[in-house]
Amino acid sequence: NYANLVLANLYQLKPYSKTLSTYDFDGNDITITLPKDTMPNRMSEHFFNIAKRAKNREKNLYIEQENLDSKIAFYENIQHTIKEAQDSYEIEFLAPKRSVATKKKAKLKEGELFWIDDYKVLIGRNQKENIAILKMAKANDIWMHIRDIPSSHLIIMTDKQNLPDELMQKVAKLCVDFSIKNAGNYEVDYTKRKFVKIQEGANVQYDKYKTIVIKKG
Repeated sequence: NYANLVLANLYQLKPYSKTLSTYDFDGNDITITLPKDTMPNRMSEHFFNIAKRAKNREKNLYIEQENLDSKIAFYENIQHTIKEAQDSYEIEFLAPKRSVATKKKAKLKEGELFWIDDYKVLIGRNQKENIAILKMAKANDIWMHIRDIPSSHLIIMTDKQNLPDELMQKVAKLCVDFSIKNAGNYEVDYTKRKFVKIQEGANVQYDKYKTIVIKKG
């Protein structure tokens, strides 16, 4: 890149040079326009910074595309769940009547907020949102995800209450339905938020958990 070429040709540069005429690494003639009012020993740093910013933009574009793809998959899974639903509560939850619609969904900057049996449930639709809802949760809220499979993460906001087993089963089933289309048996782990630690990137480490096995299909 330009930075390496400038670095390799510093000896040719005079203070406040406007251009550098040299050969690229394939032996072709090249003329590089140099930044104004910059001493030779700072020019390579200038081009390295440009290259770094470009690389970061490329990385961010990839992450945004990945997050968008995850959101699309999330809504496709909801659509599939509605089509395959066997229990009435699933239809009411995913497509509620007008009278409860305003309660069903509230706007979040990251993720989705639903109500299940009068408990708030936060749902992440991609890695970015999974971490965001984890940061929103309080110490005694319940965190849930499918073991060993990339999936939506869910937070049940408990208000420090003990949650009924029936609720845990419903939320675990929805965690699977939101994340996976294929039939099978899936292990859904859950624990209190205070036992979940955010690792590098979007990874988490957790302990003191319990597991619910959900059969899909």
